[in-house]
Amino acid sequence: MSQGVAPSLPQLRSYLPSDFETLYRIDQSCFPKGISYGRFEMKVYLRARGSYCLLAESGGNVAGFILAELAPDEGHVITLDVLENYRRQGIGSLLLSAAETEMISRGGHRMVLETATSNEAAITLWKKHGYRQLGIIENYYGQGQDAFRMGKDLAARREESAG
Repeated sequence: MSQGVAPSLPQLRSYLPSDFETLYRIDQSCFPKGISYGRFEMKVYLRARGSYCLLAESGGNVAGFILAELAPDEGHVITLDVLENYRRQGIGSLLLSAAETEMISRGGHRMVLETATSNEAAITLWKKHGYRQLGIIENYYGQGQDAFRMGKDLAARREESAG
């Protein structure tokens, strides 16, 4: 009888330029055309002043990543991508928590994001982590594809970090 190997806990690390093609392919697989980022757009976000990208690796493979930016004291989640076969394992939560901690360390007071109004799994994740709907942006992802603008005050997280 063979015994299975327990899955290793995901390890987080910072983005390296050599990761670009992997992240691009992950984003293409996580979102439909029109919502996923093109190469140029993704490079612009990765190189933007105040941006940072964290990767989650599991079993030596990149399972997902979060790309965020700080401008000037408000964080913005640009994208949170987790490959389908790694979902529902806490990787998205781990990445989001790490990004919030990084945002606090950089002086961020609030985190905001946009998510498709039809993406129920993402909306559930954001709400689970204390994000609240701030409004609707009509046609954000193209004609008839609206987005929720969501946000979270990071004051409670800041107090946890300080305590």
